[in-house]
Amino acid sequence: MPQPRFAFAGTPEFAARALTGLLQGGFRPCLVLTGPDQRRGRGRKHLPSPVKQLATESGIPVETPADNDEAVFVIEGQRLDTVVVAAYGLILSERFLKAPRHGCINLHASLLPRWRGAAPIERALMAGDAQTGATIMQIDTGLDTGPIIVQAPLPIGPDSTGESLSDAIADLGAGLLCGVLSDLPAMRPEPQSGPATYARKLSPDDAVADWAQPATQLERSIRALAHRLPVHSELGGTRVQLLAGEALSESAQGRPGEIVMASRQGLVAACGTGALKIKQLRLDRGKGTILGAAEAINGFGDLFRTGNQFKRLSTG
Repeated sequence: MPQPRFAFAGTPEFAARALTGLLQGGFRPCLVLTGPDQRRGRGRKHLPSPVKQLATESGIPVETPADNDEAVFVIEGQRLDTVVVAAYGLILSERFLKAPRHGCINLHASLLPRWRGAAPIERALMAGDAQTGATIMQIDTGLDTGPIIVQAPLPIGPDSTGESLSDAIADLGAGLLCGVLSDLPAMRPEPQSGPATYARKLSPDDAVADWAQPATQLERSIRALAHRLPVHSELGGTRVQLLAGEALSESAQGRPGEIVMASRQGLVAACGTGALKIKQLRLDRGKGTILGAAEAINGFGDLFRTGNQFKRLSTG
């Protein structure tokens, strides 16, 4: 069976990884749509999205429509069988969805209908879910409400992070997409069933360390957000990003956020229930490099001493 003529629409690293999987599987889009170049990095230079960079390197034509009208203009007349969408960033109009012969299909990073919305990977981790997965769905005009073509589960382990799950789901989803594209006319989407949950967009409030909550919850938030929006707190007037930690079940004799151990055995702060062993962090003083607990104690002993207390850092 000949390959379908399809376009790919995506923007961040997750989408670029999925596109890489498609290319490795022998499926090459005739066109890529991605978000406009954005200012990034310390120099605030206009840089292409990861998807645009990959497509350019692969010799695939790229368009960066600013809105739905431009996106529709780009794909109409292309005689497309479908558009594969992965974290594109635009809510697609009905006119766009109807332009390809077989409509548009989407790679969503959860087992729909659980975690519809913008941040399914992080919300699954923060909620303590035992598994997540990849869903290929036919896109309709709702928010991740379209019928499901195929799904595959992925376990969430005790060491899973937002970054590791993102990579694993993108790879899993690329394989599913290759299967769908290999026989596109045969796809038989089924309506979603079961209770739906909504993965609201991440906000600065999600990254504020709440030391009054159980250590297990704070540790899950750290694992979920370290790669995108690191959990942070304030210690002695210094902003501290918490990048890796371990929840300790034993009770700690201290106020929430109070450092109860700062030694070669580790850096431990009390929580509402249990305690958090801090393994990696970054300060907004010094060189701003990632530090292990021992490096932090040795280099910034004035901050990381027993009895000092982490406090909530305002997002305002």
